[in-house]
Formats: sequence, C-alpha cells, structure tokens
Amino acid sequence: MYNQREVGALLAAAAELRPPGSLRPLTYRTLLGLLYSTGIRIGEALALNLENFLCAEERLYIVEGKFRKARWVPLSTTTCQALQQYLDRRLRIKPRSPDSPLLLNQRSRRLHHVTVNLTFRQLLRRCAIPHNEHAGPRIHDLRHTFAVHRLLAWYRDGQDVNARLPWLATYLGHVDIHSTQVYLRATPELTEEVARRFHDYYLQQIQTNGGQS
Repeated sequence: MYNQREVGALLAAAAELRPPGSLRPLTYRTLLGLLYSTGIRIGEALALNLENFLCAEERLYIVEGKFRKARWVPLSTTTCQALQQYLDRRLRIKPRSPDSPLLLNQRSRRLHHVTVNLTFRQLLRRCAIPHNEHAGPRIHDLRHTFAVHRLLAWYRDGQDVNARLPWLATYLGHVDIHSTQVYLRATPELTEEVARRFHDYYLQQIQTNGGQS
C-alpha cells in the first residue's frame, strides 16, 4: 500500500516521463490517478474505450470486469475533470472512434500490461519508494490503497464501516464482502482508528454505567 505522499510523488514523476511534450506523460499520470481514485483493476483500466467514459454523468462503464461482471463506476468531479483534460489531448490522435482505446501508448495502440508494469517500476525507483524488484509491490497495490483509504475516511467520519462494506464491495466489483476484506489488511493508520473508536466507546460505557461493568 502507498501513502498519500508516495501517490503524489508517483503522479508527479509520471508527468515527467519522456518524451516531453508527448501524450505518454499525461497517459501515465491519468492512469495512475484513475487507479488510485477509483480502485478499478489495472486490466479494467487498460480495457476502457472512449465510449466508456461519460463525463456529463460522472461515471465509467466497466464492460467486463472479473468474472465477466459489468458495472458502472461513479466518479468524483475532480476525477472527471482530470479524465476530460486527458481526453482533450487524446482526441488529437487517431483512432477516435467510440470503440477506440481510452488510454494510448506511443504507437497509438492500447496500453499493454507488461509495459505498464515496467514503467511503474521505473517510477517507483525514481521516487525512491522501497520495493522488491522480484516480488512487488505491484501497480495492483493502488487498488488496495484506494480500499484502505476509503475505509479510513469512513472511520474518521464516524460512519458504520461494517454497514458500508457491501457498498465498497459493489464499487470494487467483488461478488461479496469477503473478497473486499482481503484489501483491508491492518495498517498502522487503520489500527489507530480502530483503537480510537474502541477507546471512545469504552469511555462512553464507563460514563453511562458509572464505572460499573
């Protein structure tokens, strides 16, 4: 998982990729930003076509996710703006038909998973983010980051996290919350929030019961 500082560094490094002035830097910045802000799978992102982004409706259509499960993914206003800025540049390059790839490589073709992973490793090294060259981290970890950061936000807002887990599972395209829980491994931030909530609850019980258990 990556913290917000590392995500910011990755986005900044992507914007400086070569060749300068080409679509490539903007493509990778957009891709990484999309993965972090939506939690969609890398395969789903690479499979997006121009027609799958509906800016006016602020959503993406995932035609075929894992287990052949299509779904709509709501987007924040800032994510829509970033995608539209990319699209403004992207549409200067052919192909431009609705079924053309949303994200293009330098040969005006769909991005390839292997090339994306290699570029991502280069960005990790450039940002001095610790990683194992043979075992990871993977670009897929941005999906884990999205899930954990979403859970943290709910904890900090005082939301009923258990009640919201099905929402997160649906958004991520999981068949049930058990798949979602894989992404929610304990982190220092999560542990701190859970401990704080328990502490607040414990104090409330003491005040309510007059110190009797």
